[in-house]
Amino acid sequence: MENLVEIKNVYKTYFSKPNAFSKKIIETNAVNNVSFNIKKGEIKGLVGESGCGKTTLGNMLLKLTEITKGEILFKGQDISKFNKNETKNFRKSARMIFQNPYSSLNPKMKIKDILVEPLDIFKIKKNRDDILYETIFSVGLNEDDLKRFPHEFSGGQRQRIAIARALILRPEFIVADEPVSALDVSIQAQIINLLIDLKEKYNLTYLFISHDLNVVKYLCENVVIMNKGRIEEMGNIEDIFNNPKTDYTKTLINSIPRLEI
Repeated sequence: MENLVEIKNVYKTYFSKPNAFSKKIIETNAVNNVSFNIKKGEIKGLVGESGCGKTTLGNMLLKLTEITKGEILFKGQDISKFNKNETKNFRKSARMIFQNPYSSLNPKMKIKDILVEPLDIFKIKKNRDDILYETIFSVGLNEDDLKRFPHEFSGGQRQRIAIARALILRPEFIVADEPVSALDVSIQAQIINLLIDLKEKYNLTYLFISHDLNVVKYLCENVVIMNKGRIEEMGNIEDIFNNPKTDYTKTLINSIPRLEI
């Protein structure tokens, strides 16, 4: 399979002062010399503890956060060099599913307005109703749900709406930033299976960001392990589970809850 996304020696550096009166500048590398590829049609896992830089990297892949140094290529093109129109077209092809369905949906908008908004932004007028209804049905909701507000839904249903919003422009690439971590375990399984079904239906490519190796093992064939902005190791998920090469990865695996009988 060809590479859809290529991440080459990427850094994200933040600059700060220890206090308001200091002249000293502190540099913090949230992402530190990270390189890996995401193949077309792949679900790539990105795993690490909170604060390891995985969400920052996900935001950089969608040009929501500018990189400090390095290259991110989408279909062979450097996204940092996109002009305004190229960036807009890229944002149609690459979308985000955010972690928290309670804060990622506008509480003042009906579901239909939330889903139609991307179509308005990109001035898509042809077959709008067909696109809207196909999308809402594909995530397991129905036509009547379009008339309701986000607060009328459960957490799992809200995440289905957030997935529909990401899907409605028919992107090629989706960054899913911990999309099940705020949900009950039983609902997590439903959403994960939905993501798998949508991948097959719409030929999607995912970067699936998570701190939960169990979820990633179920969903992904390949995984990247991050720690303090750097890559600890990466490769086939089964190989990493069966033969972790770093102490950090071993600690992550050992921290997975197990049922003792």
